Amino acid sequence: MRGVSTTRDGLLTAAAAVFDRDGYVRATIDDVCDRAGVTKGALYGHFSSKRALAVAVLDRQAQEWAKARERLQRLHRSPLQVLVDLGYAVNQDRAVVRRLLFQAPICDDVADLRLAQWTSTVRDLLRTADYRGELRDGLDLDGCADAVIAALVGVHLMSMAVEDPDGVPRQVSRVWRTWLPALARPEVCATLRLEPPRRLPT
Repeated sequence: MRGVSTTRDGLLTAAAAVFDRDGYVRATIDDVCDRAGVTKGALYGHFSSKRALAVAVLDRQAQEWAKARERLQRLHRSPLQVLVDLGYAVNQDRAVVRRLLFQAPICDDVADLRLAQWTSTVRDLLRTADYRGELRDGLDLDGCADAVIAALVGVHLMSMAVEDPDGVPRQVSRVWRTWLPALARPEVCATLRLEPPRRLPT
């Protein structure tokens, strides 16, 4: 089983690199196999198609994001600080993830699922913060979660449009400087670090 897992992981890593380099449409199964050092038969033993391979790359990212949330919740007392750092954790994802989600039409349904999962995570963190008395009174938490995700996704779409991936952390910081004072009580907001962490927990 270990060998099977290693082969699958190697294929996912190779596929991410090829999708990143060539984009989804131009990427080929042959290129992925060459990079992974396996035969087509080995690849098709794990993935039925190029689309299935792309979806698996995105699934692995989603699992990593969930693990990042768990690590951050162990590290931070405030769910709002967890939310802030998750925003930066998403930025650490390979550019290929953003390209597959937002530039490959074949993955539109997966993008919808991921956006729903991200929104659910933000809503859950906001509800926990509200329960702990960290939020301002009278907020529409569902609406706030939708708006925060829209702002963060907009940052990534804009970075791709202007080809400025290095500017994403700066723009994410602006999102937090705009939204956190509107969400959190002033005394809570004053305790939050809105800039990128020096390093995210591993």
